[in-house]
Amino acid sequence: MNQIDPKQRRSRWTLVILAAVFIAPILLAYIVYKNKSLIPSSQKNHGEIVSPAQPLTAFSLKTKEGISFGLEDLRRKWSYIYVIENECNENCKLNLLKMRNARIAQGAEGLRVNYYLILTKRSNDQTFDDEFVKAHPKLIYLYAKDSGAKPVLDILKGAGQIRVEDMKRVYMIDPLGNYMMFYEDGFDSLGIMEDLKFLLKASQIG
Repeated sequence: MNQIDPKQRRSRWTLVILAAVFIAPILLAYIVYKNKSLIPSSQKNHGEIVSPAQPLTAFSLKTKEGISFGLEDLRRKWSYIYVIENECNENCKLNLLKMRNARIAQGAEGLRVNYYLILTKRSNDQTFDDEFVKAHPKLIYLYAKDSGAKPVLDILKGAGQIRVEDMKRVYMIDPLGNYMMFYEDGFDSLGIMEDLKFLLKASQIG
């Protein structure tokens, strides 16, 4: 009977430990979020969980500079996404402020989070007013220039008949590229902060 070399055994255990370190946190986050009875009442999520989470597929958007932006660019960080056609009305501005503030409220941990504004009918050479730009120095603008944007917009839209631009939702994507939660228009600003704090604490990815 073949004996397993001690070095080989140690290597296998090293792989097991590494896998546990990277995979366990995100699994824990999802398990707890899907089993709300495990969460203290003060820590229950304020957003709507997408169950099962929807993996984003390859898509193509453009940055303000005209550079291609795809799925790989979205990964590695937690992401908030808001989608509009062209102009950012008062609802849009309020929701973007809530997204920005949720990120800022995490302090240094906020660096693990990006927030995006996807525009479906606006040219990337059109600018927003100075007040808006100054309020959101870290906001990343993305433009749906062609059919390459359809995969991500379709997943965020879901099976309903309402256009994604009209839903006024804030969408959350995890660092693995999964659409996993959303906030309806009028969501609580403190609630989104608490959810983000919990997710960042429960998972060390991103």
